[in-house]
Amino acid sequence: MSNFRKRMIAIAAVACVLLTSAASCMDSNKKDNGSGNNDSSATTAAATEDSNAPTLEHIDNEKGNVIVTPFQSGSPADLGLASAPDEATALNAEDPTAAKEPATEVVEVTEANGEKATDANGQVVTQIVTKATEAATAASVDNYVSKTDSRYCLWIDISKDQDYVFNDDFIEVYFKLKDNIPEKDYAVRFNPDFSTIGGDSLKPDKVVQGNIRVGGSIEAQDVSSETGFVAYGDNVSAKPGEEVCYRINLKNNPGMAAMLVWVYFDSNAMEVEDVIPSGEFAKFAATASTGEKPKN
Repeated sequence: MSNFRKRMIAIAAVACVLLTSAASCMDSNKKDNGSGNNDSSATTAAATEDSNAPTLEHIDNEKGNVIVTPFQSGSPADLGLASAPDEATALNAEDPTAAKEPATEVVEVTEANGEKATDANGQVVTQIVTKATEAATAASVDNYVSKTDSRYCLWIDISKDQDYVFNDDFIEVYFKLKDNIPEKDYAVRFNPDFSTIGGDSLKPDKVVQGNIRVGGSIEAQDVSSETGFVAYGDNVSAKPGEEVCYRINLKNNPGMAAMLVWVYFDSNAMEVEDVIPSGEFAKFAATASTGEKPKN
């Protein structure tokens, strides 16, 4: 796990200076309390080593040792960052779906018989009408420009001195697609970092990225032939303007006690409405949601 990601997790874990020190933090908790999960209380604090660090929610025990960083999500700005690690350079292009002033033109008025209408002075009558332009139609795939944005998902639980095993979907990202986007595949990629209770970095043997296909159907991800630890995103089909539930999934998870997952998406085509834990993992997550789940 990179030093950058370790620092981000350190900000959230506070007392556990690095994610890889989870085991030593657990040992410290045991020495102080005899147990890592006695009389826990919810608190909020920032990393003491960085005065500019953001404030993130965590749970500590009666001795003030952090034992849980509840599942939470946010933007890079919430962590005091200009962009996420590994994020492609933002294109900073004008949003092609943004509303624009319609073009107009002056046309001559004609009567029902096809003759030009005139006023009392014999002048041809004109009027201003809205002119259909390319800006008022669906964006073209050929001239479409994407813009990368990101969200993080963070969770640590060393309260029980064990790794948690969960599979299938474990994170749901709710996207709202914009109304005027081209019909094409929109990649949603993610970069996962996991750790065991022993502080060992846990890397999937394979990461399979997913897509949101606007217009037309798309085959579901098939990882049935994979035998190792796999993290994979959904393939989802949708129409412009719809809400989409995009899931990130695991197969053959050997067990973990912490995660930091960055999700990257095209903000010119969609907006994030919510990010929540799901599936088996939801019961392990200390908080159920980072916000209200959108209504169906």
